[in-house]
Amino acid sequence: MSRPILVLCLALLLPLPALAGEHAHATEPQAHEGHEAHAATAAEADAPAVRWQPDAPLSRGMQRVRAATAALEHGEHGHLDAVQVQNIAAELRAAVDEMFANCRLEPEPDAALHPLLARVLGASRALSEGEFDQAALDELRAVLARYPVLFDDAAWSVSQSD
Repeated sequence: MSRPILVLCLALLLPLPALAGEHAHATEPQAHEGHEAHAATAAEADAPAVRWQPDAPLSRGMQRVRAATAALEHGEHGHLDAVQVQNIAAELRAAVDEMFANCRLEPEPDAALHPLLARVLGASRALSEGEFDQAALDELRAVLARYPVLFDDAAWSVSQSD
């Protein structure tokens, strides 16, 4: 996605002008530090009439988020230590960073995706201290439930039936 289009998409998502400066360098990983704020300030788009097709980086990234979430579910039963939780947090962050760096979506699906990724980043941040966090797991589950409402990802459907 070209920089002007990305900036426009982000400007539509961010009602707070002060946050727009965080996104001026969207190709730099640290430029997305404020994305968890999107979850609180940007309303998620209604489901599109026709679900969007994800690009390959989005599909791969969301598969990584789903795998990390499945691993985190072991924490509900006390089966994760602090290092494992920190590794899951790092994997979530890395998956989102890769999606941001390689995203080539059109503006409308890109704008719908950003609140989801912001929520993943927020969960990652909550887990980064190494403690299992039920609220973070619940947030990740909500993101995973919302993703197929917005995107028609063939890989998502296939891996769900495994």
